[in-house]
Amino acid sequence: MKFLKYFMFINILILLASCGLFKEIFVVKYNLISPKNNIYEIIKKDVSESEIKNNFFEKISLLNNKPIKIERCDNNGKLTDELFAPAITTFEYYENGNTKFVKYFNKNLKSFSDKNFGFASIEYVYDELNRVRIEIYRDENFKFLKIPYDTSGNVVMADFIAPILVYEYFDFQTRIKAFDQNFNLLKEIVGEKPCIPFIDCGD
Repeated sequence: MKFLKYFMFINILILLASCGLFKEIFVVKYNLISPKNNIYEIIKKDVSESEIKNNFFEKISLLNNKPIKIERCDNNGKLTDELFAPAITTFEYYENGNTKFVKYFNKNLKSFSDKNFGFASIEYVYDELNRVRIEIYRDENFKFLKIPYDTSGNVVMADFIAPILVYEYFDFQTRIKAFDQNFNLLKEIVGEKPCIPFIDCGD
């Protein structure tokens, strides 16, 4: 009887797959990592689960070959924030497969801000040609990052991430406009096409 139920279950899965109704493929991969020069370095990719024991590692969960979560763990197998990166990075996608959100969490599963620039999530908006048109940087409370101004209205920090970046594409260049949390224009430069961390920026 058990064999019959199992056989029927497998046949249903095959039928769903053949009809295009069952497309999701979930895969987990592991990389050995090591802290180095204020970043963490991947020292060996695609290792087996047995190789991660007593090593720092990242666990990458993929759905249909796209990362949905990266978990960074210490040599005891526990989530860690001590690798110059948040313990967890998650990814959300639009229906067409474009990345919608990249979000960061600490080892306690709470929203985690980048130590240098203060953002805890990035949202991407695309045009009809699937080019990134807007990047939105938010803090731990999912609010726009705030640009620090002095009493004269001048920006008081040399290095910061603007909460809103807008990209305009031309034949041979990309114009980047940076706006503050109130949509005041901060800066306009000509630069390169934006890439998305862990998607098309590499590791």
